This record gives sequence, C-alpha cells and structure tokens, in this order.
Amino acid sequence: MFALTSLIVIAVASYVVWRQMGQIELGLHGWIALIAGSVGMMVLGGGLMALSFYSSRSGHDEAAWQDPDDDLN
Repeated sequence: MFALTSLIVIAVASYVVWRQMGQIELGLHGWIALIAGSVGMMVLGGGLMALSFYSSRSGHDEAAWQDPDDDLN
C-alpha cells in the first residue's frame, strides 16, 4: 500500500511541476523515450535488488565477508 501511495504522490507532483514549467511539448518519440526510460529504470532497479537478495540468501556473500586467515573463526 505504501508503494502505491508513494507512486501516486510522485506522479501527481511530477505532473504539477511539468505543468508549471510552461510550454514544453513532447512529440511521440519524446513520450516513448520518457516512458521507456522510466520503465527501464524501474526494471533495472528491481532486478538489482532481486539479485542482492538472492546473493544474500544463497550464502555467496559469506565467502567474501570472512577472512580465511582470521583465527577467530
């Protein structure tokens, strides 16, 4: 619910700022680039977060975290 509310607030704020900037018009290619860039950014961010959770859960981070020469282990 928080994510949906945040998305709506950001979309409304972006629309208000866009309208206050004045006469800026985008053609079809501009809208396609804007939407593709936004969706691509969200997919990339989600993918990187998924990889970080997968790496943490599977134990791949432990090998890099521990020092093999450490006597405390």
